Amino acid sequence: MFRVLSSIALCCVLLCLVPAAALAQDVFPSSVQFLGPLPVVPTPEDAVFPLGEHQAVPEIIPGKTLPDLSAGYSLVPGSELQWQELQCGPDGKMEFTEEGSYWVAAVLHLATRSEVEFQLEECTAMYCDGQELDSDDEDGFSSSLTLEPGWVTVYARVSGASTLKASVDEGAAAQWCLRRETPLTRFADLAGMTRVGSLAVADGGDVLVRKVTRREPDLSRLDALDSKGRLLAADLGGPGARPVAFLPNTENLLLRRAGDEGTDLMVWSAPAGPMRTLLRGESALGFVKISPDGRHLLFSSTAAYEEDDPTEGNRRYVHLRERVSDFTPVPHLHLMDVQTGARRVLTTPADRVLDDAVFSADGSAVFYGQTLPATDRPWFQSELHRLDLITGQDEILTRFTGGWEVRPHGLAASPDGKSLIFLGPPDEVGGGRPERNVYNKQVWSLDLESGKFQRLTHGLKLAFDVGGGLPRFDKKGRLLVEVAEGSYQRLARLDPGKDWAAEVLPLSGESMGSLAVSPDGMNLLYTASSTSEPVSLYRADTGGKSKHLESYNTEGPGLHLWCEPVDAHFTGPDGDAIDAWFYPPLQHNTGSTPSFGPPSEGKAPLIVYYYAGTSPTMRGFNSTHQFYAAGGYGLLVVNPRGAYGYGDEFADHHAGDWGPKAAADIIAGTHHILDEHSWLDKDGIGIYGGSYGGFMTEYLVTTTDIYAAAVSMYGISDLATYWGQGAWGWTYGDMALAGATPWDDPQYFIDHSPLFHADKINTPLLLLHGADDANVTPGESDQLFTALSILGKTVELVVFPGEGHGISGSWDNRVEHRTMILEWFNSFCREQPEAWTERWE
Repeated sequence: MFRVLSSIALCCVLLCLVPAAALAQDVFPSSVQFLGPLPVVPTPEDAVFPLGEHQAVPEIIPGKTLPDLSAGYSLVPGSELQWQELQCGPDGKMEFTEEGSYWVAAVLHLATRSEVEFQLEECTAMYCDGQELDSDDEDGFSSSLTLEPGWVTVYARVSGASTLKASVDEGAAAQWCLRRETPLTRFADLAGMTRVGSLAVADGGDVLVRKVTRREPDLSRLDALDSKGRLLAADLGGPGARPVAFLPNTENLLLRRAGDEGTDLMVWSAPAGPMRTLLRGESALGFVKISPDGRHLLFSSTAAYEEDDPTEGNRRYVHLRERVSDFTPVPHLHLMDVQTGARRVLTTPADRVLDDAVFSADGSAVFYGQTLPATDRPWFQSELHRLDLITGQDEILTRFTGGWEVRPHGLAASPDGKSLIFLGPPDEVGGGRPERNVYNKQVWSLDLESGKFQRLTHGLKLAFDVGGGLPRFDKKGRLLVEVAEGSYQRLARLDPGKDWAAEVLPLSGESMGSLAVSPDGMNLLYTASSTSEPVSLYRADTGGKSKHLESYNTEGPGLHLWCEPVDAHFTGPDGDAIDAWFYPPLQHNTGSTPSFGPPSEGKAPLIVYYYAGTSPTMRGFNSTHQFYAAGGYGLLVVNPRGAYGYGDEFADHHAGDWGPKAAADIIAGTHHILDEHSWLDKDGIGIYGGSYGGFMTEYLVTTTDIYAAAVSMYGISDLATYWGQGAWGWTYGDMALAGATPWDDPQYFIDHSPLFHADKINTPLLLLHGADDANVTPGESDQLFTALSILGKTVELVVFPGEGHGISGSWDNRVEHRTMILEWFNSFCREQPEAWTERWE
C-alpha cells in the first residue's frame, strides 16, 4: 500500500460525492465465437459427508484474448471440438443447432470510461479478461463493473440459447467485436508478456542457451537450443540459473545459480549432461572469467574474509567513501581449476574496490583493476595491475584518474601480449582538465611495456560499453565491443590493423538487447526489438547475416496491436541536431478496427518523455510508451543535449548543465511536434521523467507554463540535499556539477534547484517516490511538496513503502505508479478526473 498526500484533497472529496449516471444504453454483439456442445457435467449429489459445497471447474482457461479458431479441444476420446463463429440474432440472441452447454466469447470495445453491466440468460459462469465475475441476479446473470477505455474479452458458459448484452453509460461509445489483437490499454496486461535474455553461444554456434521469463502465468526457464532454434534441453539448473559462458572449443556450459546461502557455480555438458557443481553457496560471487584454454576460472568473492556486521548497533562513519553503497572493499580474486575444483586466493581485501579482471592471452598472468580513495578531486584513483600466476608477483602497470562513476573496466588482453584494452571516460578527470560526461565511455589501450595509455576511439558518434562478455578479441585479432550509436544499441568491431577503425556490424532488428558472443568471437546470439515490435531472438556469424530463431508475444496473453512511432528529430535552439521520435495516439474508430494516428475530429493530448541525463533513451521496444499511446496520447520522446552516443561535444553538455540546455531542447521539441501535427492539443500536454528526468520535470515547470500536467518520478528538487544525502550524490555530482560545491558557488545550487523556484510552478504536479530510495532520497519530493502546498499550488505526493529507486521492486507497484501517471494526465490534459478520484475513495 502506498501513502498519498494532496493539497487538493477537498476537490477530490467533492468529486467523490457526484452520483454515477444511470446505465441507459444497451450494446448487443452481432457475432460471437462458441465452443460446444460440451460433455455433460455430473449432477451434484446431496450428501452428509464430505462437508462443503460443489465448485464448477471450467473446461477451458478463459483468458485475455479470443481463442484461436484453429485449435482443437478433445474432451471426449476420438473427437475434437473447435471454436467457431456464430452470427447472433436481433438483440444479441445466440441460438445453437444442438442442445447442450457451450462456451461463448467476444470482445467489448469501450472508447470512453464507463460503468458496464453484463447480462446474459442461461449463464452458469462469466469471465472478464480472465477474472470470474459474480452475478447480482438470481434468475439470470448480471454483473457490473467500471471499465477504462479499451478492449475486454468476455467468456461465458451458457446452457442453451441465450441473449448477451452490455449496458453502458448514456453517451458512452461501445461495441462488441471479434478482435484477437488489441492495443495495450491496461498496463497490468504486460504481466503476460514473455521476456528473453541471459544468453550463451558455443564456439561453432551449434549450441545456444537462452532464458525465458514471464510473470503470468509464471515462467522462468533456461533452455539449450541447436543452431536452428530447436530444443536440446529444458530448464537447465532450475529457476535461479543463468549462463556465464561456454568453455572454449567445447560445448560445456558454465552456469551460476543464486540461492539463499550464496551462489552455486556449475558446468553442464551439452546436449544431455551431466551437470557438475564447482562451487556451492559461494558468498558474494561476482564476475567470473574463463582462461583462454578453458582450464581455469578467475572470479571475485568474499569467501576469504568475514566482515563485521555493520547493522549491529550504532553505525559509525569515519570516511566519506563508507557512505557510497557500492564501495565494497571485501571482494577479492580467486583462481579455480575447472577439472578438479581446486582453488587459490590471489588477492586480499583492503581499502580499495576490485573493478574487473581478465586473463592474459597465454593464461599465465591476470590483469586486474582496482580503485582507491584519493585526497584530491575526483576523490578516487584507479590502478591497473599484472599478477603473474607463476611467480605470484603483483605489479602496478599504471594509474588512471577517472573518479568513481566510471572506472577502468571491460578489460581485454590483446592476442599479441603487448597491450591491455579497457573502457573508461573520454579523458581523465581533475587537474584542470575540461569537464566531461564521464559516462561517454571510450576505448583505451595500455602499453604493457611502457605503462602508457592512450584513447583509441576519437571523432566517433559512439559510446562504448560492456555486454555479452565484451570487450573481447575474436580469433582474428579484432576487438568486439557493444556501442550506443545515438538511440540505437549496436555491436562494433575495431581492427587494430586499420588503426583501430570502428565498424558497426549489421544486425537484425532496430536495436540490440541482450547479447552473447562465443569464446572465439566468431558467433553471436542476441535479442533485438524495435519501437513497434517486441523482442525476437537471432543468431549470426559475427559480421554475417542473422538468422531469426524465435519471436515472442505473438500468441496468448501478450498478444497486442502495437503503435509504430515516426521519426521526429529537429534542430535545437542552439543549432544541435536533436534525436526524437513520436508515437501517434490510439483512435477508437467507429468500426471495430483500432488505429494509431490523428483523430477524425477534435484534437489529441500529448505526453513528452525524456531522461535528459548522461544517457540516451534507446529505440528498443518500450511498453510504457506503448501504454500511453494506447491511452489516446501522442507521445514524444526527446534525447536532449548531454546524452552520450552523439559525439563528445554533445555528451559533454551534461557536465555542469543541471537544467538549462536540456530544458531548452525539450521545450523546442514540444513546439516542433505541435507545429508538425496541428491536431495535437497545445493545451493538453503532460510531461514526465524519472530520476534525473524527475529533476528535469520539476525544473521545466519552473521555467514554462506550456504544460498542463507534470509527473516527477523519484526526482531531485534541491541539488545541495541530493549532493549530500544521495548514495551517489557527491560522486555523480562531481561530474554533473562540474566540481561546484555549496560553499564555493552557492548561487549555482540555488539557480538550478527547483525547490528555490517553487513559487514559479503553476503546472499541476504529481510526485512519486519510493520510501526506501537511497539514490534520490524521498526528502527530495517531500520538501517540494511542502513548498508547493504552502504556496497553494496543485500538487500531490504518493510514497510507496518498501520501494527503492524506480518504484519497481514489486510488479504491483510498477503497475500502480505507471497507471497513476495516465490518470493524472487524464485529470488535467483531458479534464477527466474520475479514475484518479475513485482510486483514493
